Amino acid sequence: MESNAAKNLRRHKTFKYVLLVEGLIIGAITGVFVALFRLALIKADGLREQLVGIAQSGLKGAVITAGILLVIAVLVALLLEWEPECSGSGIPQLEGEMRGLIDMNWWKVIASKFCGCVLSIGGGLALGREGPCVQLGAMVGKGFARTGRRLLTEERLLITCGAGAGLSAAFGAPLAGAIFALEELHKNFSVLVLITTMGAAAVADFVAANIVGLEPVFNIEVVNSIPLKLYWALVLFGALLGAFGALYNKLLDLQQDFFGRAGGVVKGFANGRFVKFAKLLVAFAMSYIMFFIYPTALGSGSHLVTEISAGDFALKALAVMIVIKLVYSTGCFGSGAPGGIFLPLLVLGAISGGLYSRTLTALFGIDQQYITAFVIVGMAGLFTAIVKAPTTGIILITEMTADFSSLLALVTVSLTAFIVADFCGSEPVYEQLLNRRMRQEGRDAKPENSASPEAGERVILKADVHVGSMMDGGKVEDMELPEGCLIVAVLRHNVEVIPSGSTELLAGDHIEILCRKVDIDETVAVIQEKCEVCI
Repeated sequence: MESNAAKNLRRHKTFKYVLLVEGLIIGAITGVFVALFRLALIKADGLREQLVGIAQSGLKGAVITAGILLVIAVLVALLLEWEPECSGSGIPQLEGEMRGLIDMNWWKVIASKFCGCVLSIGGGLALGREGPCVQLGAMVGKGFARTGRRLLTEERLLITCGAGAGLSAAFGAPLAGAIFALEELHKNFSVLVLITTMGAAAVADFVAANIVGLEPVFNIEVVNSIPLKLYWALVLFGALLGAFGALYNKLLDLQQDFFGRAGGVVKGFANGRFVKFAKLLVAFAMSYIMFFIYPTALGSGSHLVTEISAGDFALKALAVMIVIKLVYSTGCFGSGAPGGIFLPLLVLGAISGGLYSRTLTALFGIDQQYITAFVIVGMAGLFTAIVKAPTTGIILITEMTADFSSLLALVTVSLTAFIVADFCGSEPVYEQLLNRRMRQEGRDAKPENSASPEAGERVILKADVHVGSMMDGGKVEDMELPEGCLIVAVLRHNVEVIPSGSTELLAGDHIEILCRKVDIDETVAVIQEKCEVCI
């Protein structure tokens, strides 16, 4: 019988010719799923607005609303009990999947995530659809690979294609979808993976647009770009966003601690299964309060971006809004309800831009004609500070607005925000969430059931040797990979070299490493330390 390693190597030589076709198929399927998901959320948003009216109509309406939210909390808790991996954004779980730490059940995740998000967001929780769309697309890719009995190397690539397609269909931004999948999930920019993911993202966007329509998520247009004389204000804004991003990540952690302690108290006197429901009950109780005191905070809040950029909110209103949205959105996520932070953090960035523009007017008399531009750079800057994916943030906002005149402003703010957030010691939010989960489960870097046959399955990882890294001029034997891992090929100037231990690696070399699934995370850590970090 042919070994998995031999199959991997043989398949690796031919699958690049069919990978693009597979990516296009996955993109089409993902486009349908995400389009239906978006339509369901639009319907849920409409029903929630009607429910707000019912709640505010009198005592009877308030009781009816409370009962409906209670039923929603029970249904979401049952979904989380049936499939725990549907909780939260889904992107941390995908990062764990790519690192060999988590193995999700693709069909259960698709079903539970779809229904759970519609219920949670429809019930008023301040959560987004974009992270869930990424997870849905990735699980379509995994399902395609599993049903077709693809090898693990190919499965990982198809998951990347699906993830990019999911974000593309969610935002109508195919290039940003592809870049995000590579920058945040796959951590590799090989031409093959980039082209395949772009193909999947483009098809997903095309399919979703034909079902949902071409109307952008944020229907705003920059009429007046920020002039060069005001770039000092952009640098200052980027620094403030970097600090705000670090605060956001810290508050997100604290909210999870709060709900974790609350769950611990409940677990002390009730069945453990009641813990998920108790956390959700707190979240939907917050939603119920917002129905009466601040309905603007309900849901993801995507409509606020257009309203803020149009100048519909005064300085004090924006100051109140940013505090409420910050605390409420992080609290909703901390409960573990299905839903992402992607769109809510973009909304927070937009509020920050509007607030900053209003402040500049109050302090320095700067014209409000630039408020739309500040809203746009605010979204990109805060996204960069929180997610630590500047390329994705810049391309995403550029695609969503079709405004290339603000590109320099986006780069200025995003770069400054990234540096300040990094200086503050802020961890990329999705890594923070995954690492938190690993600590809670008492696992450092090894997947569960590491002794199972599947844990021994082989996968080919790809990496590039960066200029000035430890392996730039180093020998293959100096790589010190985990035992059983092997560099099987070195691609130098499009010429493949079969390496030995004494083969010298050079900057620009593309290396391929064969390793077990159980060693993926450790191998990736070695790659980052020795091939990417400059010494």
